[in-house]
Amino acid sequence: MLLIRMGTINLHRKKRYLTGIDWIVHSLDYITKKAIGTGNTSQIILELDGSPSEDKFRDCLGSLMKKHPALYGRPSRDYNLAPYWKMSFVKQIQPLPLKVFSLDNTSSEADLFSILEQIANLKFISDREHLFFHLIYAENKTYVAMTFDHRLFDGRGAEAFLEMLQNEWKNKDNTFCDKDIIVPEESAHLCNWRRKFIAGQQANRAFLKMGKNAPPRVLPLPTLLNNRRFRFKVISFDKHQTDLIVENAYKEAGYLMLMPYVLASSVWVLHKLFIKRNVGSGEYVVPVSIDMRPTDKVQQKVFFNHVSFLFFIIRPDEADLFPVLVKSIKQQLYDQVKSGLPRNFQEASLLMRILPLPVLSNIMRLYLKGQIASFSFSNVGESAYKSSSFMDKKILNFFHMPRVPVPPGLGIFFHQFQNKLNVVLSSLEGILSDEEANELMHTLQSRLGVK
Repeated sequence: MLLIRMGTINLHRKKRYLTGIDWIVHSLDYITKKAIGTGNTSQIILELDGSPSEDKFRDCLGSLMKKHPALYGRPSRDYNLAPYWKMSFVKQIQPLPLKVFSLDNTSSEADLFSILEQIANLKFISDREHLFFHLIYAENKTYVAMTFDHRLFDGRGAEAFLEMLQNEWKNKDNTFCDKDIIVPEESAHLCNWRRKFIAGQQANRAFLKMGKNAPPRVLPLPTLLNNRRFRFKVISFDKHQTDLIVENAYKEAGYLMLMPYVLASSVWVLHKLFIKRNVGSGEYVVPVSIDMRPTDKVQQKVFFNHVSFLFFIIRPDEADLFPVLVKSIKQQLYDQVKSGLPRNFQEASLLMRILPLPVLSNIMRLYLKGQIASFSFSNVGESAYKSSSFMDKKILNFFHMPRVPVPPGLGIFFHQFQNKLNVVLSSLEGILSDEEANELMHTLQSRLGVK
C-alpha cells in the first residue's frame, strides 16, 4: 500500500482494492455480525498522566479525518469482480466521532473498567463509520479510548494511526486543503495466477491437516447470542515483572522465543479449564496473526490489514505437559516459517475475493466442521506507537481490548509498550463465569512466573 498525496481529487482514485487478507477480515466481521449483531471491532486504551486540551484534540482529530477519505469509506465490488474500499471525500466532518466522560472522586477502578467495556461493545451506527474516540477523565488521569473497525485497521495499524494523531498535535497549523488528502493504494492483484494457485495448494494442505480431527475443542457458546457483550480481564505487568517473564521464556523456550512461550502458557491454562469443564474430544486449533510489514514500514502502511497467519494444532496430551507443549509449538513455528505458509496463505487468499461474504464465511468454517478456532491469540509485540507521551501528557499504560470473532468468542492477547507487558482475556458474555475468568488469569500469571 502506498500513500498518494493529491492536489486535486481524481475520480479514479476513489477506490483502494482489498487484499485477500482484507476480504477474510471482512468475512470474520460478517460472521460476527450475523451471530451477535456487532462486527469485528477492537479498542485501544491510552492511560495518560493529566488531561490534554479537549479543544486541541478535536481540532487535530477533525483535521486528520479530513485528510484520510478511507475513514468514511465502505466496501464495494468492481466490474473486474475484485472487492475494493470506496473512498468518501468529506471536507466537513460533522459531528466528530468524540465523546467525553467524567468520573467523580468516588468512582472506583471497577467503574472505570465498566465504562471501557461498554465503549468496546458499542456498534457503529452507519456503514461509513469505522472509528470513534472517548475521553474519560478520572481524577488526575485521562483515558483515551480509540474504538475501530478491524476492516480498516489491524492492531499495529491502529497504533500507527494514534501516532499520526500525535504528529497532528505537534503540527501548529491544522488548516486543511485538497493537497493534504492522502489515499492508500493497492493493486487489484489480477495477475500471476499460477503463483496464486500453487500457494493455494500449499495452504490447502495445511487446512486439510487442521481439519483431520475436526471439530476442534471449543468452549460452548451461549444458546442466545444476539446483542451479547464481550467481557475483558486485563493484567498489566511492570518493567521488572516483564523482564522476569522474558527471562523465563528464554529459559523454557529459548532465546527470542517469547511468542511460543506465551502461546504455550495460554494453551496450558485454557486446557486446565477445558478439562475442568469436561469439554469433549478433539485437538486445539489456534490461528496466530503475524505482521507482514517490516518494522520501519508500519507508518507507510497504516490502513487495512497487513497480517498473515500461523496455525497451531495441539493435542490434549501435549497440552498436559508444558515442556512438551513448548517443543510442539516451536517445531510447528519452525516448519511453517520454513515452508513459507504465512506468505502462501497471504497469496492464496487473493483467490477467495471473488466469493460473496456469506459463501466465504461458510467455506472458512467447512474445514473445522462449523468452527474457526479453539480460541483467538495474538502477541502484538512492541507497540508501533513509539512516543512516551500523547498530546504532551505522559503515557502511563497502553493496552488493547479486542473483541473476538464469534465463533470462537474467546481470545488471549499479549502486547508490549515501552518494555512493559499487558495480557488481555476477551470473552463473549456467557462463555466464562466471572470466577472462571479470574481464575484463568491468575493461573496464567503464575504460569508466566509472576506471583
